Amino acid sequence: MILADFQACTGIENIDEAITLLEQNNWDLVAAINGVIPQENGILQSEYGSETIPGPAFNPASHPTPVSTSSSSSSSSAFRPVMPSRQIVERQPRMLDFRVEYRDRNVDVVLEDSCTVGEIKQILENELQIPVSKMLLKGWKTGDVEDSTVLKSLHLPKNNSLYVLTPDLPPPSSSSHAGALQEFSSRYGDCHPVFFIGSLEAAFQEAFYVKARDRKLLAIYLHHDESVLTNVFCSQMLCAESIVSYLSQNFITWAWDLTKDSNRARFLTMCNRHFGSVVAQTIRTQKTDQFPLFLIIMGKRSSNEVLNVIQGNTTVDELMMRLMAAMEIFTAQQQEDIKDEDEREARENVKREQDEAYRLSLEADRAKREAHEREMAEQFRLEQIRKEQEEEREAIRLSLEQALPPEPKEENAEPVSKLRIRTPSGEFLERRFLASSKLQIVFDFVASKGFPWDEYKLLSTFPRRDVTQLDPNKSLLEVKLFPQETLFLEAKE
Repeated sequence: MILADFQACTGIENIDEAITLLEQNNWDLVAAINGVIPQENGILQSEYGSETIPGPAFNPASHPTPVSTSSSSSSSSAFRPVMPSRQIVERQPRMLDFRVEYRDRNVDVVLEDSCTVGEIKQILENELQIPVSKMLLKGWKTGDVEDSTVLKSLHLPKNNSLYVLTPDLPPPSSSSHAGALQEFSSRYGDCHPVFFIGSLEAAFQEAFYVKARDRKLLAIYLHHDESVLTNVFCSQMLCAESIVSYLSQNFITWAWDLTKDSNRARFLTMCNRHFGSVVAQTIRTQKTDQFPLFLIIMGKRSSNEVLNVIQGNTTVDELMMRLMAAMEIFTAQQQEDIKDEDEREARENVKREQDEAYRLSLEADRAKREAHEREMAEQFRLEQIRKEQEEEREAIRLSLEQALPPEPKEENAEPVSKLRIRTPSGEFLERRFLASSKLQIVFDFVASKGFPWDEYKLLSTFPRRDVTQLDPNKSLLEVKLFPQETLFLEAKE
């Protein structure tokens, strides 16, 4: 909601840039908007009233160089800015924090979002001494990703939890969890539930934090060697083919050995963190001869719900019935989750389609506007050229007009030639010239009236001839335009 409001207020369409700016302001919507949009005295106004809300100025935070450390422990409100314009914000590198679990270890990795998944694995290879080729990095909200995937493309939050699986590597002898599972196989045979290898948090990721259609129930088997019920429960019920098959199809099964006090204390700590003090107290008060226990967990939106606690003094049929009853509850919840997820994805698809249509519309409008601007610019350029050409022609015309010799009078001591020139519009130009004048003077006279000789030709009637083809240095007398002549102008093709 905050991200959508921030984008709506600022007009920032790039999700990565919007998230970066919000994180730099600790997801304070008002502060982030004030940081992007210049405000008078740093004030935003609410759309729903005249109340003003102060907001700090934007101050991008610097980020440290990527580092990794390891440890050995296991309905939105709309705002509108006072001013519509915004600053151009230079995108700062966005840092992502990863807490990666592997068996009994946690590794913290900090990287820029421009890095790839493979770079996380390279850091883990140095920290965990596990080859990248043997490593499966799980816990991504979008499912499995390639090593070449850029973190920015996954739209991750700042803090992330991942876990490493190494199915091709044998568990170390120092791992009490993996060692207990090996001991279980050697004691009760190969026909047993497929136990999840990894931390309880990793089991949660595998069971709950995937798409609704892929979710499963989590079954936690709590083993205790000193209970008289353990051998019977494991050999006759937990390892029964029907139970093994049903668990494999519908559950993620995780096991923990409570025989040692240190293991019991560790599990109670995990239980208190993930299920609350009531469940932890229930397990704490269980007597040794009440073990083993089988906990059925369903992941919900805000918490993990313990659907059933099955004690060791049960039968195969009763165990199967209780597993099936838990599945009925889970299936009903899963169908609701699938529906909600499908509706959410449908809304997101519609939103993406609308955003894409809007983007295309903006691009089309921009292209149309740019085309119109180019057309106007071209028209302006051509108009400028036309004006310059007209100004040049007018300057030439005036120059020719001023350079013409004076028109002789009808009664003159020298012979005079009287020319009558018909224009393309039907008008006539009349003027007297000295018979000794050169033909070029006639051409200059016609050009001074707006009919340059390179665009028009001057024709005589009887005989018909193109006067503009004659030698302009000859006199009118020599070209037989004396004592009078009627000519007409015709545009050249």
